[in-house]
Amino acid sequence: MMTSGHNSRAIKHALSTIAVATVLSLTVQQVSAGEWRVGANVAGGKNPFVGEDNVAALIPMLAYKGERFYANLGNPGLSFFNGSTNFGGLGYSVVKADEYNIDLVGRIRAMGLYPEDNDELEGLDDRDPGFDVGVTARWQTGFGELNAQLLADVSDTSDGQEVILSYAYPLKHGQWTLRPEMGVSWQSSDLNDYYFGVDADEATASRAVYEADSTLTPFAGIEFEYAFDQKINLIGGVGMGRLGDGISDSPIVDEANLVGGHLGLSYTF
Repeated sequence: MMTSGHNSRAIKHALSTIAVATVLSLTVQQVSAGEWRVGANVAGGKNPFVGEDNVAALIPMLAYKGERFYANLGNPGLSFFNGSTNFGGLGYSVVKADEYNIDLVGRIRAMGLYPEDNDELEGLDDRDPGFDVGVTARWQTGFGELNAQLLADVSDTSDGQEVILSYAYPLKHGQWTLRPEMGVSWQSSDLNDYYFGVDADEATASRAVYEADSTLTPFAGIEFEYAFDQKINLIGGVGMGRLGDGISDSPIVDEANLVGGHLGLSYTF
């Protein structure tokens, strides 16, 4: 999760926006049936920006899953490790079958940088969270699950795009549900340059102008759940990723490796 020492401002902005979107969508859809979850995650991980503290946050969780419509807030999943930092979003399955589905989605990109309290980043403009829309696809095979995501910023923040391809092998053993997953994220130059580039008016004697290229970020991790009973679940995930050269070569980035995890509880009703 790539936020600065003012990560609380970015998180609050992201959570409030997605919460409003969730309420509006649920109202329009007149959702009255389906599975609801509430809970909280404690999340932590490395912050790649120069001079920034590592991230630690308590994140409330709210999720809904209906026949086709679903919403999730506050459960980052493996986006915590692939550079996407999607804290949740909305989705609707336009094509749904046992073996495959195609969904339309909207997601908060909870990335931000607010450098006024960081001497090493003094002079940089703020980088704000964005909102992406796109299409996701899942294909369930006898050898595991293939996933593809195509996302584009529509909030006039970065005007960037992201493509994520991954392979997962869901497992269930007793009260445990495990989802190991590995994949790669491609992030466009516009997306990377907004968050990690350095404009001419931001450059200093020790910080060169930098125009970020598109890049690939490989990642791997595992999400898990443990069912204490039919309603209460332990939820969590751990993983790692490595930012591509288009990001890690930036003079405002000093950490290419992303590692972290989240752990929490959820209640289903």
